[in-house]
Order: sequence, then C-alpha cells, then structure tokens
Amino acid sequence: MKPETYLTLDGSKTLYSKEFGEHYHSKNGAFTESQHIFIDLGFKSIDKHGISILEIGYGTGLNAIMTYKSNEVNPKKIFYHGIEKFPISSETFKNMGYIEYFNLTDQESKMFSENWNKPHSISKNFIVLKQNIDFNDFVPQKAYDLIYFDAFSPDTQAEMWSYENLKKILTKLSTDGVFVTYCSRGDLKRNLRALGMNIKRHSGPPGKRHVIRATKQ
Repeated sequence: MKPETYLTLDGSKTLYSKEFGEHYHSKNGAFTESQHIFIDLGFKSIDKHGISILEIGYGTGLNAIMTYKSNEVNPKKIFYHGIEKFPISSETFKNMGYIEYFNLTDQESKMFSENWNKPHSISKNFIVLKQNIDFNDFVPQKAYDLIYFDAFSPDTQAEMWSYENLKKILTKLSTDGVFVTYCSRGDLKRNLRALGMNIKRHSGPPGKRHVIRATKQ
C-alpha cells in the first residue's frame, strides 16, 4: 500500500502509512525531529574517527541523508547500515524534496533510495548499506557505535520494541555506544536498563515532551 505524502509544520515532508496508521516522522517537523534526536543527541555525541551506525526503520532515508550532510563539516569514516522491511519507491523518494533541499547529486540520491542489499560508497568517508529485511529476522553480524531506533511506535509494532529484539542489537553495541529514539515509554526504559544501558531523558522536538538517549555501560 503506497504511503501518502504529508507536509509537516517546518515545511519538510513526511509520509503517512495507511497500513500502520502512522506518520514516518513528526507532523510538527520532519527535519526538526531528525536533527534534534538523531543528529544532535546521537551522531554529534560520538567522538570517534570511524563510526558504525545501525538504523532500525530506514524509512525515507532522511536520517541517513542528514547524517551524511552533517559529516561534511568535520568528516569521519562512516558505515551506515539501515534496516527496512518496506522500502519506498524511487518516485516517492523524489517527491520528498530531499534532492533539492540537500542539494544531492543524481548518484547520491540513487545511493540513498535505490541499490538495496549491497554496500555502496557515497563518498570516501561514507558507506551505506540499505537492507530490505524484517527486523524480526535480522541478525547483526558486526559491532555498532550508534543505533538510531526509528521504527513505528510500540502501539503499532510492539514486536519491534520487544526485549528480545532490543537485546540482539544492543549486544552488538560497543562499550560507550549510544542508542537514540523518539520513544520514552516506561516499558522501553525498563528493557534498556535490564540490558545494561544508562538512560537519560532529554527534552523532545516540538510536539514531543521527552526522547531517550541511552549509553552502554
């Protein structure tokens, strides 16, 4: 079922999934949400020259693109691994407006939206692997320094947020590695603590009271 395009309050677009009854990003601002949670609280907090990132819920590719553009300021070696069960079409990606807003080249836009299931070098500092797979079937094979957890909400996809699914990725998170997400529910925090994570609640972007940044002890 093709998702519908929706204009958010900061002028950026998101998608609405009829199947899950949820938007891919905040209606109060897709760019604002991604910048605050995944870039400012996540990517910018990692002080390493080489960073391996896992995103659960690749979606439209917005978090990957914003990470790529943020990395242009003080370049680090990035391996970006995105997991997505329902990749959007190339046409839908083009309609999001990312190509124009982020001034992406044809090659860059294709690497973020096409060519799935193989790693591709978008630049000398950024490799992206977009994997079309159900998270329930995903078994991580390498270590990560940073996890972006951006699946649909626990109300819609409870299994995505289960202790078992969190455990299999957090066991692959490096010591002092960071997990960031828009969700701040009590059951999520209990699971994270049980898995050895040090949790800090932060103020959220517009329309969201709190978000979570957790560090592996």
